[in-house]
Parts: sequence; C-alpha cells; structure tokens
Amino acid sequence: MKFESQRLKCRYFTELDYQLFCSIFSNEQVMKYAWIDKIENEVGMREFFEGFLNHDDRINRNNSYAYAVFLREEDIFIGFADIVIHSLNSNGGCGEIGYFLLPQYWGKGYATELAHSLINFGFTRLGLHKISARCNSNNLKSENIMKKVGMTKEGELRKVRYKNGVWDDEKHYGILIDEWKE
Repeated sequence: MKFESQRLKCRYFTELDYQLFCSIFSNEQVMKYAWIDKIENEVGMREFFEGFLNHDDRINRNNSYAYAVFLREEDIFIGFADIVIHSLNSNGGCGEIGYFLLPQYWGKGYATELAHSLINFGFTRLGLHKISARCNSNNLKSENIMKKVGMTKEGELRKVRYKNGVWDDEKHYGILIDEWKE
C-alpha cells in the first residue's frame, strides 16, 4: 500500500532501503525526543529494521504499516512514517501515527503534510475510527503538528520517557473519524 500527498510519496521499506532507514534511526538530532535512543550497533539496527518490513499488504512484525517517505517530484528520501495498529475489527479500530524526518527537511511543512496523509490513510484505507499520536512533552514542534492536524489533547503521562538520565512526560493526542469528517 502506497500513498501520496501534494509534495510527498510514501511506500513500504524494502531490503534495499536499509541505509535510508539507518540514516533516520542513527541520527542524534532526529532521535532527540524519540522514545528510543539512536541505534549505533549494527546487529540491533538490522533487527530493528527487519521488524518494520511489510510484505504485500500485511502488517509487519511491529504491528504497523511502515513507510519510507520521499519528496514526490525529486524522489529524495526524507524520512520514516508508520501507523501502528492497536486494535481492528469490523466496526473500525485504533491506530497511532508516528514519523521522523531528516533535519534538513524540518520547518518546511512536510511533517504536517505527512501527519495529514497518515490520518487520511488510516481513516479511508484502513477503516480506523480513532487515530492517536504522542510526543515527548518537551517537543513543542511535534505537539503543534498534532494540533494543526485537528487532534485533541487527551492527556499527559508523567515521567514515562527515560532518556539521557532524565525522566520526561509524554503528551497524548487523538482524533476520531467523526471529528475528521467535519
């Protein structure tokens, strides 16, 4: 399953995309507010990468649909995106979007465009009834994106993210299909 937006195109990662994947998850700036540390070890990176490979249109080992994100016109890799499926049944389901862009593509509206596209994809193609997202409470830019795409703050978990010797809070946002349709 592929999808496109005005400036972006997203497709499943393939085995040939390993170095592209590494460029995201080994980048100190990209991983600053992520729930995991940057991955420096080759064995750990390879295992992590393989968990995000989708085959055909089936969900991957991480219970998600993971995408390599490219600029549509130039075909330049700019990041990673996924939708984790938390539940799914004949009446809908719940999923969580996530994305990481390389620093040179920050501040250009790509993350907001990507979040809009992921939400649209989740509601129209996956049949979800709720989509959520979360971020480190110190990551105000990520929080602003969630607000821009129409998500509502649903709560904040205290001291649940541990990184660099510090516990940080985590903000949770969500949008229901009925809200999105309005």
